Amino acid sequence: MRNAMGAILWFVSALSAVAEEPAPLPKEGSSSTITIGSLTAKVLPLGKDRVQFSFEFLGASVSDDGKGLTHNASVRCIGSVHAVNGAYETFTNSCILTRPDGDQLFLTDKGTGRLGGQSQGTSTITGGTGKLAGITGTSEWTRYNVRSALEGTAQTVTRSKLSYKLP
Repeated sequence: MRNAMGAILWFVSALSAVAEEPAPLPKEGSSSTITIGSLTAKVLPLGKDRVQFSFEFLGASVSDDGKGLTHNASVRCIGSVHAVNGAYETFTNSCILTRPDGDQLFLTDKGTGRLGGQSQGTSTITGGTGKLAGITGTSEWTRYNVRSALEGTAQTVTRSKLSYKLP
């Protein structure tokens, strides 16, 4: 009987640990993250030197320290690129990062780079939902393309440093 009570107490304490709310976010913070994902694009060739394309990116973000604002967040972005002779003339992108608790972070990107090569840029946090309502901040990032796993897709790895403020 004593062993049964001990097992029940252990089980109840384990359940309460799983249901525990994540630690509250500090009002200000920063983190280094890596985002890995895949994109599909619609391409519009504009002669031999120019190309316009729109894309949708789906991926996941993890923080280097295993915690923080964007750790284990899913990522969805929609953007476009206009390139001349392989170099980005414009690169814009809008993203939603959805945290494990369901709160969302919204951001916009601008960048420079080359088709099929490395790119870099900045992000502006434009808002959020739930505990992230009213959030502001910025990020600097570098994106690397890796060999495509499937024709018609592209896979990328992005390293970023993000800083934010909550109201």
